Amino acid sequence: MELVALGDRDQDMIRAVTYERQSHKSETDSQASPKMQRDKSIAHINSQDNWVHIDTDYSDVGLSGYDPNVYRPGFERLMEDARARKFDVVVIYMLSRLTRQGAAEALKIQQELAKCGVALVSTQEPFINTSNDNPFGVAFFALIAGLAHQESKNKSKFIRDAFAELKSKGSHSSGPVPYGFEAEPVNVDGITIRKLKPGVTSDAEIGPDSTPADNVEFIIREAESGAKENAIASALTEKGVKTPLGSLDEEEAKARREAARKRRKHGDTDTADCEWSSTVVRRILRDPRLAGFAIGPVDPKTKRREILRGEEGQPVRPHEGFMEPKRWYDLQALLDGRKRTLRLDRAGTLTFLGSWGVLRCGICDAGMTVSNSDESYVCNLRRSVGDAPKHVLRIKMKDADGVVAGRLWTRVAALDPDDEGDVELLLAAAERFAVQGADPEAAAELAEQEAQLEHVQQSMRELYRDRKDGLYEGPTGQAAFRDTIRKYQAHEKRCTARIDELKEAATSATRLPIEEWSAAGELDPLAEGGLWECQDVSERRAFLSLFVDSVTVGAATTKRGTAFERADGRVEVRWAEPKKDEEDNESATAY
Repeated sequence: MELVALGDRDQDMIRAVTYERQSHKSETDSQASPKMQRDKSIAHINSQDNWVHIDTDYSDVGLSGYDPNVYRPGFERLMEDARARKFDVVVIYMLSRLTRQGAAEALKIQQELAKCGVALVSTQEPFINTSNDNPFGVAFFALIAGLAHQESKNKSKFIRDAFAELKSKGSHSSGPVPYGFEAEPVNVDGITIRKLKPGVTSDAEIGPDSTPADNVEFIIREAESGAKENAIASALTEKGVKTPLGSLDEEEAKARREAARKRRKHGDTDTADCEWSSTVVRRILRDPRLAGFAIGPVDPKTKRREILRGEEGQPVRPHEGFMEPKRWYDLQALLDGRKRTLRLDRAGTLTFLGSWGVLRCGICDAGMTVSNSDESYVCNLRRSVGDAPKHVLRIKMKDADGVVAGRLWTRVAALDPDDEGDVELLLAAAERFAVQGADPEAAAELAEQEAQLEHVQQSMRELYRDRKDGLYEGPTGQAAFRDTIRKYQAHEKRCTARIDELKEAATSATRLPIEEWSAAGELDPLAEGGLWECQDVSERRAFLSLFVDSVTVGAATTKRGTAFERADGRVEVRWAEPKKDEEDNESATAY
């Protein structure tokens, strides 16, 4: 290592600068504080004869000195100005502030500084002084650099082990608190974890004065009502709602923007505080922490955060979320296009068959909506999709409702316990009626278990598809696949067993009132004052769902007969069937 001669320079003063680094911003006066480091370094400069401090900011806050991939703008400016010979000495608090990558990297930095005629001095390690005033600087410099590197290795292992322990408890152990949440320390099994809970809400309208928690609840409501992510983003932007980045304080926002700029490696980050994007909205809606789940790794294919699961496959749920798990699972199914939760028609009205998934188009199998202008159910496919041609299919609301209600009550009145098909229908209706009539707690648990089962089965299907696409090749990939699928299978088995228990308990405790429904010897249920006429739309939907899985409307094929007769020829009813145990061949595949 080359020493730098300072004393015989032909200049009045030795120009000195300082460099500070801190891995995580701290407001304390510990040795990690950049302000404290700078004060100590300036005091050292002022104590030297013929040294003058050049007040230039060379500091990096929130950046590691151990990771070689981290870009440190303050350090890079320091080296650029050293090459331009803008100063003679760099004063640091400790060598670990300059680098923690080991002796080789530290010597490399020092050698480059020496080539530029710049010495390196540490205030807390007086033996680190690469000017010619310290002949022992070479040996001590290499020794301290090596010790700093080893300290970081040990510290990194300790941190990794600590994070692993916290993660197993579901702690939000690192990173910024998710938008809309706040974190509080909670003791679990003798370990303090950070528990998330929804932040403060207000009575303010969604806008500049609404809180992040208000905005998250708005995003959830809009998504559940059927609004798309881009529409939600546009609404938030129009109302002047601050984005997650815009909601941060000035210093934190500046650091986050700088970090995002570095990750992109080109262009500037979007600094508009109220310009929402569909990507941000989607990220919020997809976050398992909305339901209180702890998050695991990011799925390499979907780029979404997975739910953290325990050894038995059960989701880890340490946090307080914005919604119950069942509601979150339904939301994910809605976002995936696997579930339609919109129950009202587009105009905000409630009709018997429209807009809740039971009424299907016979041409493209899409759900039919409502046209209030001519009181009809309609499927309007504006362009060809796959094998389905462009089409408009309509049926009068009054005629379709009448046909379906007539067939429903005719079948109910004629149910025969000796007929195999009727027995199957009665079993299905009894099972569904038992679920409808279950006590609220049992019904809520059943709904959550069914949602969990659907979610884990969907995850298993995606996992098998990923394996077929070659995403789990090699010994490491196969081991990861086996570990994940075992957890999924264990959770699937547990959910299925619990669902069977809940349904059996509900069915055994509930009797199907078929005599009342068949109205034997009573007034026709469809007549004025009859049972059907006395029910509101929600009650009619609930009754229909006991016996019917779907209603399909075909295209009109004739103009003969009355409107009701023509509608009757176009409507096909698919009756309910008892839920059978599904065999998932993939889940039973040996590996």
